[in-house]
Amino acid sequence: MFRKLLFVSCLLPATAWGGACAGQGCRYAFFGKDENGCLEIRNSGREDIQVTVYTAGSGAISFFNDTGPTEKVYKTSRTCVPAVDYVRADAKLEGGIFSPPTH
Repeated sequence: MFRKLLFVSCLLPATAWGGACAGQGCRYAFFGKDENGCLEIRNSGREDIQVTVYTAGSGAISFFNDTGPTEKVYKTSRTCVPAVDYVRADAKLEGGIFSPPTH
């Protein structure tokens, strides 16, 4: 529990954390690092987003981030991307807007 609280407190918007993020999805993308120093991105919005992360060591990595969850960023071979390698990101909305049912 403490680790989760610590991680959430470490999440920062991309513009405040070492690099820039371009695109509408950036409003909901928060970047952080886990206890191993791996880059993680949380989607705090109501829509799914597609994020392309540009790093110094791993190049460009694209993935979907569903509403709510935190995604650890991996390069090929499922090796974590170090948070210190983050340069910038592009994020776009992928739809999936939550709306209550209408009668």
